[in-house]
Amino acid sequence: MKTRKILIFSLLFALIATCIFAAEKPNILWITSEDNGRFLGCYGDKNAKTPNLDSLAEHGVRYENFYANAPVCSVARSSWILGMPAISSGIHMMRCSYRTPSKLVPYPTLLKQAGYYVTNHTKTDYNSSSFQGNIWDKCGKKAHYKNRKPGQPFFAVFNITISHESSVFPNTVKNRLKKGNIPEKPRVAAENIHLPPYQLRTPETIYDWQRMYDSLDLMDSEVGRLLKELENLGEAENTIIVYNSDHGGITLRSKRYLYDSGTRVPMIVFFPKKWKHLAPGKPGSVSTRLTQFLDMPRTFLSLCGAKIPKHYTGNIFLGDKTEAAPENILLFSNRFDECPDMRRAITDGRWKYIRNYQPDRPRYQMLRYIWNQEGQQSQFKAYKQGKTTPAQSAQFQDQTPEELFDTSADPHEVNNLAFNPQFSKQLKSMQEELDKLIIAYGDIGFMPEPQMATVDQNKSGPTIYEFAQDKSNYPLKEALKLANIVHLRNPENIKLCTKALANKSETIRCWGMMGLRMLGKTASPAKADVEKGLTDPAPSVRINAAITLGNLGDKNRACELLLKEAKAATSDPYGFWALDGIKYLDMPDAIKDTNKKDLPVIKGRNYTSRTWALLQNGGSMHQPGGPKW
Repeated sequence: MKTRKILIFSLLFALIATCIFAAEKPNILWITSEDNGRFLGCYGDKNAKTPNLDSLAEHGVRYENFYANAPVCSVARSSWILGMPAISSGIHMMRCSYRTPSKLVPYPTLLKQAGYYVTNHTKTDYNSSSFQGNIWDKCGKKAHYKNRKPGQPFFAVFNITISHESSVFPNTVKNRLKKGNIPEKPRVAAENIHLPPYQLRTPETIYDWQRMYDSLDLMDSEVGRLLKELENLGEAENTIIVYNSDHGGITLRSKRYLYDSGTRVPMIVFFPKKWKHLAPGKPGSVSTRLTQFLDMPRTFLSLCGAKIPKHYTGNIFLGDKTEAAPENILLFSNRFDECPDMRRAITDGRWKYIRNYQPDRPRYQMLRYIWNQEGQQSQFKAYKQGKTTPAQSAQFQDQTPEELFDTSADPHEVNNLAFNPQFSKQLKSMQEELDKLIIAYGDIGFMPEPQMATVDQNKSGPTIYEFAQDKSNYPLKEALKLANIVHLRNPENIKLCTKALANKSETIRCWGMMGLRMLGKTASPAKADVEKGLTDPAPSVRINAAITLGNLGDKNRACELLLKEAKAATSDPYGFWALDGIKYLDMPDAIKDTNKKDLPVIKGRNYTSRTWALLQNGGSMHQPGGPKW
């Protein structure tokens, strides 16, 4: 009997101790909203009606220089979840589903190990087949911190989708009007809409902006509901609140672009009185610290007293273990939906340097999804009719290899200083800093995606991340050096490109052939090497060789070869790369006599299927597909 009493006492003591320990840890409520930039009242937007976020900023700390490292949802979240840039883990392609090794532990797992109840309401979108919602205690529409054990600290994510770019699509607007969610007449008058200089003032564009503000009203109301619920449940004094959007957006040249319109986003943090000693400033203050998405996982783990793995990057910016801010922030983008591309950038909060690695592609990507936005349709139509200014036309023309902006003097980033000798020193400095970050992060983005897919498909073999750690498989420094030269499109580099075609690395050979592709007709001295590349063992090289052949004048043969590749494809990236070659060459008629069933990789809504649909409707890299055009 005595032994039993001792056991019961011990168990009660352990339970009480656990509760006391848990009470000493802060709760964290993380609210994210989708696709909205800094169009909030607390950021000075006079059209905004965001009283809840404005109040949060008044009682918390607002961040002025906060950046999304990637300007699209899935790549931002795949960077958050593993505490490292998606380009480091190999899950950086939008809506990919590649394996990751078990040693790259998601931060919710680490929080659970520290005693936290972790919930996600409700978006995952991590680009990985190795984990999804299973890493949370609860994930989905019913996920809520109120379901935790008594006294257990919580880490809860609530993702608000109301402000997503689809909020201005006609069908969404129609449905919201029908439900009475938004006013029949937009709240913000047309004359009060102020456009950036790279957008043309069309009625459709103005209407999209008006409905964007209506969606932000709804988003702010949802923030207010979550904050009120926290208070009603008696957890407001125990909870640190973090708010930010998942990237910029949503009109032309914002989401998916490395300009500030796509990457510089709002963030507000609030510390209740109990935890004010962990706050970075006084209530109502503004932090000018350079901060990024990559800083958030390490910061959350630090605040919660959880283990921080060595592979987690970023700098802790809250709490008693705050670290120095980074001097520069890396921004990155690769493929978005069905459009291959590659860009890298660096910013110090003022200066922005962008490197466009495929400048033979237009800056504007003909994505079927965003073509639902009538404002973007109207601006493209105006461009085709010659009604746009040079700043407005630039969006639909080929990219320049490099861009340099002073964002303090040129906040809309329309005055490219990269070719101005006066800023050559600044340009060189940022070029070097960008290269350092690319190497430091082990950027896997230089590997062609068909090669990535081949690695991933071998389930008994290494993951893409593990494969890339072996320099004999993935010579990053060599690839970076080559890509930095060939993307400048200088015909004097033809010999460098042809030499690369003999390299044992598929990555190097692919960049050598892409270098010839980017030269267009001036690559004609290397035609024999291009012909040889058509029989390369790697699909990525053969596909680019066929495109280069088309650039040299033989488009019909090129398209025949590309269609053959699409029919032989063994993965979705292999398939849409091949069809994208036809799209690149502006030859949609090349598929008119081909049955969709001949392409075995077309399954459901994959990107081979989307590219096929664009071509079927007469679309190309420079022209949208569909009956309107």
